[in-house]
Amino acid sequence: MRVLLSLLLLLLPSLSLSLSDICSSKPKDLPLEPRCVYRTPDTEEPTAAADTAPDPIPENTNPRVWELSRANGRFALSLFKQLSAGRPSSENIFLSPISVSTAFAMTKLGACNDTLQQIMKVFEFDTIKEKTSDQVHFFFAKLNCRLFRKKDATTELISANRLFGEKSLIFNETYQNISETVYGAKLLPLNFKENPEESRVTINEWISNKTEDRIQHTLPPGALDSTTVLVLINTIYFKGLWKHKFDKDNLFAADFHVSPAQTCSVNMMYQETRFRYKDLPEEKVQLLEMAYRGDDITMVLILPHADTPLSQIEKRLDQQRLTSWMDSMAETTVSVHVPRFKLEDSFSLKDKLEAMGLSDLFSAERASLPGMLEDGSDTLFISEAYHKAFLEVNEEGSEAAAATAVVAIGRSFRPDREVFMADRPFLLVIREATINALLFTGRVANPCP
Repeated sequence: MRVLLSLLLLLLPSLSLSLSDICSSKPKDLPLEPRCVYRTPDTEEPTAAADTAPDPIPENTNPRVWELSRANGRFALSLFKQLSAGRPSSENIFLSPISVSTAFAMTKLGACNDTLQQIMKVFEFDTIKEKTSDQVHFFFAKLNCRLFRKKDATTELISANRLFGEKSLIFNETYQNISETVYGAKLLPLNFKENPEESRVTINEWISNKTEDRIQHTLPPGALDSTTVLVLINTIYFKGLWKHKFDKDNLFAADFHVSPAQTCSVNMMYQETRFRYKDLPEEKVQLLEMAYRGDDITMVLILPHADTPLSQIEKRLDQQRLTSWMDSMAETTVSVHVPRFKLEDSFSLKDKLEAMGLSDLFSAERASLPGMLEDGSDTLFISEAYHKAFLEVNEEGSEAAAATAVVAIGRSFRPDREVFMADRPFLLVIREATINALLFTGRVANPCP
């Protein structure tokens, strides 16, 4: 009889990791020896996901960390497209793709055979030039060191990880050690077998606490049962103040065009100052980058021209195009009009990831996760995966949180200024700009309260 494995991944906009040793270590210093290791086949042919013309590696950046950041970016856009394809164009989308990647990287610690290979492929880990899968964990640790160092006194970017395991089972010591060393994920025993509902409440409370109460009820009633054996949690929380705040006195009511036939009233923020900006007539988009204090974390808005539906932009968006667009931005004086808005999104990841090729992990017959239990038994599979995310944007700045649960079981303006009028659906990306790591992505289709 197969056993349901619960994995819970959460991302919170604030991150605090005690990884000082990891941040200064080398691969040989860390005992990363999971039960199974997958080696990417040697080939002269570039993978389909790999960019044809790699961008130069940012200064003071480990090349493999750069590749991992790019792999996470490709996965982020692929997952976003899966979500977009299954929802009406008038519906908001918001998620933290790096939260999802982190959760499944933790899952990969115990994976073998086709399950391990599929995780490597779907999350683009196999595009990292370091051929073996165990090294991905080391570079995830290095990426965390890069992302979550203190950006600015007013900025919170915090991530926390935790394992919740069925107390009657003995989990593999190596698995636990690597989880704690790389991801800071200590194991807390819970009584899933006898009190699954109480365990669910405990986990949801942990998530709520780590996300400043922004993410609640991530695991819905019935998500856990007596066969649940493990829940993996990653949290990320972000809160930042704009480098250039919007003046509250400049707020004004405006119509937001949800569609050609539907408008609603929003509180539009306004300011005119210098931002990184680009209008790309041939691509029919405008890009605006608004930095948070410290400049490392930024929000990029992607606004289609008025005669172009956002769905058209979404369909052709990939990492190479997005990177090219963002690289083309330059400091320009811009008259900026952006609505205040809140986004809250929750969804099941299972069907999206299965469609992307992660099929065995969710199958009671085919999943291979022998590295998680001490006896090496191959009896676990993932029953479900949940993700929940929150974002608020106002004149002071932004607050965002995300949780992924993987469960087994008109203003006047000067005519010589550029104008960015976000009065119609647009895309957004919150990123760590120095290595273009995508922390959050979303679609603002209907910001009306």
